[in-house]
Amino acid sequence: MAANDKNLITCVEFGTHSVRALHGMCDKAGNPVVVGLGQEPSDGAVCKGEIIDAQKASAVLEKALADADKSAGIVNERRNVYCIVNGSGITSRQGEGQVFIYADDHRVRQNHILEAVNKAQNLALPPDQILLGSFDSYFLLDSHNRVSDPDGMTASRLDAFLHILSISRRPLEITKSVLREQGFEDSIEFVFSPVAAAFGTLQEKEKNDGVLLIDMGAGVTSYIVIRRDGILASGALAVGTDNIANDLSIGLDLGIDQCRKMLTDSDLAARIHSGEPFIEVGGQGSGSKRKIPVGSYERIIELRLQEIFSILREQLDPRTCTPQLESGIVFCGGGAMLAAARKNLEETMRMPVRQGIPSGFSGAMTALDNPLRYADLLGLLKYAIQIGGDQNSSGMRIGDALEDFGENLFQKVKDLTKVFKI
Repeated sequence: MAANDKNLITCVEFGTHSVRALHGMCDKAGNPVVVGLGQEPSDGAVCKGEIIDAQKASAVLEKALADADKSAGIVNERRNVYCIVNGSGITSRQGEGQVFIYADDHRVRQNHILEAVNKAQNLALPPDQILLGSFDSYFLLDSHNRVSDPDGMTASRLDAFLHILSISRRPLEITKSVLREQGFEDSIEFVFSPVAAAFGTLQEKEKNDGVLLIDMGAGVTSYIVIRRDGILASGALAVGTDNIANDLSIGLDLGIDQCRKMLTDSDLAARIHSGEPFIEVGGQGSGSKRKIPVGSYERIIELRLQEIFSILREQLDPRTCTPQLESGIVFCGGGAMLAAARKNLEETMRMPVRQGIPSGFSGAMTALDNPLRYADLLGLLKYAIQIGGDQNSSGMRIGDALEDFGENLFQKVKDLTKVFKI
């Protein structure tokens, strides 16, 4: 690849444990190709999806970007960047816009759709919130007939529903200043973590039949409910695998770092699965060993997982969300690597669970130790190719924007406001 390649796409994620930078592009067929990856320990700069030390975060990001440049063999001009956002500062709302059809034939036309969408989008936000993005949800004809694309149908009244995401102003501005400090001045676009992960992991049938995607990281567990009509619900809980490790640390009197390693130790998981009654771990003295009952270890993990997934279940409306999930759950992020988490999630939610391993990517995939951890970052690359490119194109007309309205699950509301642009 040539240096200073103008087709290069840079994606960034500020995680609780790692800051990651990914360089990618699309091949001639429009498929995503990973060309470079850099990651560095967050070193305390990030907590539960939000930057708490901007100076340290900038220094860590600089190293991650340099590593990504080196692995890609390019010199990145750092003009544009896509960035994952996550955490408790994310808020979702349902916007509703209503239009009456007065024409003699009562046929819904694109100008009616546009008017309804614009009204739904004009949802007043608190002063401390910034619009992050709007997605199709669904349309109602005459208050009862639910459709994805009303164009050409007959009705006296059209209601448009949008899923609107916003984010707290302060953490977003801090993240933006860190990115600008690293040279990204032309364009910075922010995307909610499970929205990005959906692009990288979901199958068409799952999106059509209804699916709950859960992205469980070290500090945040975020989710999104999707059905062919659009996004029905989303949110973020400020808990993750670090909370499980902390419970183990307290309950078993072990160091927190030791407990984090235990959670991801495949050999340990295999020994537990084989029926061994005790786990042998390092003690406080040099060369000393301790035996931990497997039952105690598993019970601590189970209790925390039950709490997390029970809270998540309560976030979902049993009338409008749960009945829509014919495809069950897609589980990604570091938490999805835990067999206990997958089992507990299936039992708590009472529906099938599959691992959300990203698919459809080529290039430097061997640099990713486990693709589950990178579902949102890889999905962000696919998002940038599929949707970001459309947004940045020039000369787009309103008619063009609405031509395929409702057919693509993640079709943006491409009116003059271009709501995905912050």
